Amino acid sequence: MTPAEHLGTVSAAVLAASAFMVSRAQWFFGRKLSLEEAVSIGWVAWSIFIAGFVVYIGLKLPLGLTREADALAIGVSGCSSLVAMLWLARVVTDWGRSVTISIFALFLLTLVVVSLTLDLSRSQVRDPAQFRFWPIALVAQCSGRSGLGGGAEVIASGADRRL
Repeated sequence: MTPAEHLGTVSAAVLAASAFMVSRAQWFFGRKLSLEEAVSIGWVAWSIFIAGFVVYIGLKLPLGLTREADALAIGVSGCSSLVAMLWLARVVTDWGRSVTISIFALFLLTLVVVSLTLDLSRSQVRDPAQFRFWPIALVAQCSGRSGLGGGAEVIASGADRRL
């Protein structure tokens, strides 16, 4: 399966799990849900899933991850979304406020990840000590990766000079 097919499959699974939680609202929430709450639950579950995938996309370039890691990241993101929804079902939640927070948080997270990824892809860094965003140098050193992908190489042996 391609990453797009994995993304579609897991996205459908997250929405199906949300629909199951809404159909069995008495089990999960201890009460009946309105239509607005039911739609909100599906949106919040999907936005948590997409946020996890956006974080993976942001880490893919600096860590030099290959396409084989896409399916695992999509699966982990989907499972994280379901665990978060089960936790939110047990907590008294204002679903209208949760939707508002998830919209703005997903938008802000996407902006941050895109800007950091663009900054890293445009810089031709040869030494991790020159990173403007030093935690990535630490991750590159600890993971033993020697490449950022896209032609920029990192020499992990020089990463401890600044750190």
